[in-house]
Amino acid sequence: MSHQRKGLARSLVGALATVAVVATSLAAAGQAQASSPTKPEATPASKIKPELLEKLDGKDAKSATDYWVRFAAKADLTAAGKITNWNERGTAVAAALKKAAADSQAKIRAELDAQHVKYQSFWGTNAIRIESGSLELAQNLAGHTEVEGLYAPVQIEVPKVTPGQQEKAIQAVEWGVANVKANQVWSQYGDKGEGIVVASIDTGVQYDHPALVNQYRGNNGDGTFNHNYNWFDAAGTSPNAPADGNGHGTHTMGTMAGDDGAGNQIGVAPGVKWIAANGCCPSDAALITSGQWMLEPTDLAGQNPDASKRPNVINNSWGSQLPSNDPFMEDITLAWTASGIFGTFANGNSGEGGCNTSGSPGSLTSNYSAGAYDINNNIASFSGRGVGQGGTIKPNISAPGVNVRSSLPGNTYGAFNGTSMATPHLTAVVALLWSASPSLKGDVAATRALLDSTAIDTPNSQCGGTDANNNVFGQGRLDALALLNAAPIGDTGTLSGTVTAATGGAALAGASVTVKAEGQPDKTLTTSSNGAFSSVLPAGDYSLTVASFGYATQTATATITTGQTTTKDFALVSTPQVSVGGTVTDGSGHGWPLYAKVTVEGPGGVFDYTTPSNGRYSLKVPSGAAYSLKVESKYPGYQAVSQPITVGTGNLTQNIAVPADGTSCSTAPGYKWGSDGVYETFDSGAAPSGWTVVDNKGNGQVWKFDDPGNRSNLAGGSGKFAIVDSDKYGGGGSQDTSLVSPVVDLTAVTAPVIRFNQDLNYLGGEKADIDLSIDGGATWSNVLTQGTDARGVKEIAIPQAAGKSAVQVRFHYYNASYEWWWEVDNVLVGSQISCVATGGGIVVGNVKDANTSGFVNGAVVTRDGSSESATTVATPEDTGLNDGFYWLYSSADGNQGFTAKAGNYVSSTATVGVEADWTTTADYTLKAGQLAVTPGTVTGNLKLPTGKVTKSFKVTNTGGADVDVKFGEKDGGFVLQNANGSTTTKAQVENGPGAPLQRLAVDTSFARMLTGKTGAAPAAAKPMAAPWADIADYPASVMDNRVVSLEGKTYSIAGGNGSASTANSYVYDPATLAWTAIAPLPGARNAISVGVIGGKIIASSGWGASGPAPETWSYDPAANAWTALAANPAPRAAAGQAVLDGKLYAVGGCTTSSCLPMSNTVVRYDAAANAWETLANYPQSVAFASCGAIDGKLYCAGGNDGTNSLKAAYVYDPGADSWTAIADAPADHWAASYAVAGGKLLIVGGVQAGAVTNAGFSYDPSSESWTALPNANLPRYRGGAACGFYKIGGSSGSFNATVDSEALPGLEDCSESSADVSWLSIDQTEATLAPGQSTTVKVTLSASVDQPGTYSGAVTIGENTPYTVAPVGVTMNVTPPTTWSKLQGTVTGVSSSGASAALPGAIVQVDSWAQSYTFITDKDGKYAYWLDRRNNPLTLIAAKDGYKPQTRTTKLVAGTPVTEDFALKSIK
Repeated sequence: MSHQRKGLARSLVGALATVAVVATSLAAAGQAQASSPTKPEATPASKIKPELLEKLDGKDAKSATDYWVRFAAKADLTAAGKITNWNERGTAVAAALKKAAADSQAKIRAELDAQHVKYQSFWGTNAIRIESGSLELAQNLAGHTEVEGLYAPVQIEVPKVTPGQQEKAIQAVEWGVANVKANQVWSQYGDKGEGIVVASIDTGVQYDHPALVNQYRGNNGDGTFNHNYNWFDAAGTSPNAPADGNGHGTHTMGTMAGDDGAGNQIGVAPGVKWIAANGCCPSDAALITSGQWMLEPTDLAGQNPDASKRPNVINNSWGSQLPSNDPFMEDITLAWTASGIFGTFANGNSGEGGCNTSGSPGSLTSNYSAGAYDINNNIASFSGRGVGQGGTIKPNISAPGVNVRSSLPGNTYGAFNGTSMATPHLTAVVALLWSASPSLKGDVAATRALLDSTAIDTPNSQCGGTDANNNVFGQGRLDALALLNAAPIGDTGTLSGTVTAATGGAALAGASVTVKAEGQPDKTLTTSSNGAFSSVLPAGDYSLTVASFGYATQTATATITTGQTTTKDFALVSTPQVSVGGTVTDGSGHGWPLYAKVTVEGPGGVFDYTTPSNGRYSLKVPSGAAYSLKVESKYPGYQAVSQPITVGTGNLTQNIAVPADGTSCSTAPGYKWGSDGVYETFDSGAAPSGWTVVDNKGNGQVWKFDDPGNRSNLAGGSGKFAIVDSDKYGGGGSQDTSLVSPVVDLTAVTAPVIRFNQDLNYLGGEKADIDLSIDGGATWSNVLTQGTDARGVKEIAIPQAAGKSAVQVRFHYYNASYEWWWEVDNVLVGSQISCVATGGGIVVGNVKDANTSGFVNGAVVTRDGSSESATTVATPEDTGLNDGFYWLYSSADGNQGFTAKAGNYVSSTATVGVEADWTTTADYTLKAGQLAVTPGTVTGNLKLPTGKVTKSFKVTNTGGADVDVKFGEKDGGFVLQNANGSTTTKAQVENGPGAPLQRLAVDTSFARMLTGKTGAAPAAAKPMAAPWADIADYPASVMDNRVVSLEGKTYSIAGGNGSASTANSYVYDPATLAWTAIAPLPGARNAISVGVIGGKIIASSGWGASGPAPETWSYDPAANAWTALAANPAPRAAAGQAVLDGKLYAVGGCTTSSCLPMSNTVVRYDAAANAWETLANYPQSVAFASCGAIDGKLYCAGGNDGTNSLKAAYVYDPGADSWTAIADAPADHWAASYAVAGGKLLIVGGVQAGAVTNAGFSYDPSSESWTALPNANLPRYRGGAACGFYKIGGSSGSFNATVDSEALPGLEDCSESSADVSWLSIDQTEATLAPGQSTTVKVTLSASVDQPGTYSGAVTIGENTPYTVAPVGVTMNVTPPTTWSKLQGTVTGVSSSGASAALPGAIVQVDSWAQSYTFITDKDGKYAYWLDRRNNPLTLIAAKDGYKPQTRTTKLVAGTPVTEDFALKSIK
């Protein structure tokens, strides 16, 4: 049968909390169930939501699809929600919801029944879900007045967890438990959540996990279980008992309730009981059905609902990626609240997407959601954030969600990241609260308020809100202890005491003190390391039972009085002990020794690990008692065995055989699945041997085994599966294909069946048949025809095949064209599945380091010529077994080659005689090179600027293998000595605030020069602020100059004064603190492109008299002369400039004297060839951009396109000749001062957001991020800059050129490489050292820096050894030149009344025969600078608007600061 399709395939993908659900039409849904409509009644056509209409009537729609019908009627739950009796309240809420649904749905249900339409009715939300409904049916339903709307379903997927890292190797109390102070609640209140039931809607739970089995409500306590009312199989994959094929649900439940009694205290509230539903995530219907079941749980058959068995708190670690107003789940959660159930929700994992990433339903106002933070209390990058429904602050609160270790299926543990992990912390803390404060149980509003008020305020302004309540952390970080301290617990007192040994008086840590009282849940306190216990208890009478393993139990009574402490001490008498020992072996055929943990179940946690080579264990227990030994194999695929024992007065030998787990046989070493017929799991990803695929159409649209449509295993199995995916084949395709089993001999089978897992996603008309042949395929008979959705396990009795020798089964899919799919997995043809031994043996051992004699974790041991391998691990809990332990199964016995490998070790190969059905030991010792470095630090004391010294260190290979060594340089920062006696660190230079922000709202222009109007007045001076400092004034007012650094000096080339271009150029020497003229440029230019190549300055283009000129020149400092070079093919002014790999780049620029239009041309000058080439265009036309070369790439940002100031940034890759966008700059900017220093692109000032400013920022390619720089003292645009970081000239507005120059000190590292340190060099960068060989590295330090101080760095040592080699620390102490002295002073103002006060922002002009300086006083009226005494004598002029200037002369003195204070008289 063929169906025309006009809509999108159901390929919308969602996720749950660790990964979110993608909401489609539900995002467009209306208000919550409790809301009353406020708008006119919708028309029938508008009731069909657009997403559903696209599926039914779009260009690729199918003839039918599933959809939701939501009814307008709403139950009034007000009265029911006020009932105080728990049982009556839940029953009343469910009854009201059911009545509203029954009354409003009756007419439409009758119509659907009459038309034989398949549907599912809901009462938790007043809705019906139609199966394979048509457009015509939808239009008919929309015409009913009782219908509110029709919605497309949400298709979701099983959660994908993000692996985390364990914060510790062994964690008794996990970091998250301690972070929310749950362990303090346990000790102070004796409260672990007793009397409270928590629930999970998730992927299910492994109910018999050691950390969870005792807390499961269905555990009868006698080894049996009752799953009625405790498990809801919404997914249809495990109808009889809780299970979890994914792991997400087991992990979240572990964080709520987990404690195995043997050191894995993973749960926040291990005293609770739990129930679960696996509604996450087969479908949206499964989620909603699960939520409805929680209101009134049923037995396994779905009958006999009982609201008294509903949970108190429900964990929902799932949600959409973005906010939505999903009406269906909101209806459910509002009903929970009315019923007294507290629902917790994850806030989503899309936080890296910004401030609109709070996921639904957590984003709904009615729901309480959790964000996630890490062990350092920093918000997780993935944590959803931003306002929720109606502007509500979201998340509501935050909890631990990074590297959270918890339980996983298979009795294991692991760490994961996500708000999925944060939410169960919140769930369990609510359980602790309600256990301690029964008056709050069921009062959701009061509980939310208490959570809000006791959360730890955590400011974060990223997404709005306040310090106390913001859209990143919500109300703050969860604090269970503060919550209980603030809770209404009633009249209380304190019970405290100690438990010690009667003999010797030693404190007994870990003893249990069980506290019982009439009408209260039992509490169990645990003594601390000093034997102490303490708990806050309601006033009253209690009975106490104290127990410690190996000691006789004691009982007592205690009366707790309000406000007082009752002390009860216990001295326990030890009991005689005996030894229990034996061997643990395989019990399913091989018989080999097992490496296993043997634990005495119950209090005490006594355990021993077997010796891997022989399976032996030994432990001690008190005599004369019965025990249960729990045996957990460390090899996968074995059952956990409980062995009862009874000991008398003597030692006991108890050997234990552990069988392979029949449900996970293929994971047990040396076993495979077997059966009395055939059993196939399709895990190879191809057609299994003996199975055939038949293509009856001959079009290739057949059964596949590699999941071509990425559906994942929806059949309830694991791993790969068989699928015929009609939807993947698309419109116009058709399928008629069979999957046929091999011929099966059932001669000895008396009651054969066909059993398999399946997911038949049925659309309508296609056939999914199972056929049987008992004559080897000669004839076939049908045993099952399917024409509806089917998921889970299907079993078909085939008595006609009993005793037959030529049985075959085929899965026949036909009459299909653009339907959905049919998945099949775990096919059995026979009567039973078994584990079959396959031969071989176990190999165990340790891998040792030959140099250190320590053990190597992470080594890989492999049987040569096979894929059988193992990785060595640490064994922290097994103190009798060394680290570096491995085990592996060898399918071949006899002499076999094995090789041990580890990173940076020499591999070791040995022949091992593998004993069949036994354990063979094979240890390895691996050689490696190892380096010794002496000395570990070098120091040089030098004088600026010519000081130089060479130091050395020796590197020796003390190991047993060759070592390849690479040496590098690493900057470590600096502490500069300032003239005023203060210091400036690198951190202050890079991250300090600098001067107050200035934004000058002045005229600006990108034209060549002033035309026809007066330039702006100079900006008034503001007080100076570190770390920026003045340097000598430029010899002339200048703007549009271009500045470079060459051999420790700073060169400023050409420019203009605002009215005319100039050729004059100068060099600044930081050693003399002075400018000197150099040969003028051959032609007057401004906004020229300049760079240093091969020790010479290349200057090209820029504005000439008639506009951008093509001439290019080279300046040789040694000859002080310019030489003409090849003309620029794309003359531009104000181009972005940089030198990369010895070539000068010019990016964009002005094409005329007015600048307009801007260019996107990029050209490059090659000095070696004296030639230009044109490169890939810049992504947009731009002038006055900021560019720099770092680590082989060119980075550019900002600029002006003639209309807009830009903040876009790009990187150019010379190898690909292409530009790629990077993160935008923090602000749009153009005509800024820019340069590369220390591996970062520094951008300061310019025009930002329409104003000339002093703000700056830098881009670090290594972190791909921008950070703020300290504000400069002088707001300027169209100035020049070079590393150092020197900012020369510029304008404070219009064409008001200035002489002002300043420096951000310590940034002299001008190299293109971020790994280069300018003042440090080494004589070699690599070496190969044989064992015993040495090399000496010479380190040269040069005081070619700009300021005195202490400079730190290191020589890094890279090597191919398994050890860490610390870098050699390098320190250079630099003192000022002998010709430097300090000039300092304070400028005060004297009013007409004689009062004196400091004058910040006053000008101190210093003139000499050689140089002029303009200093500005700081906020305290002070100034202090280094000056060269060769400037003597000095003329000083101090001035400030409104005060009478003062002039004086002075001389600098060697070794002594010269102080010149000024007291300026007011003229006002």
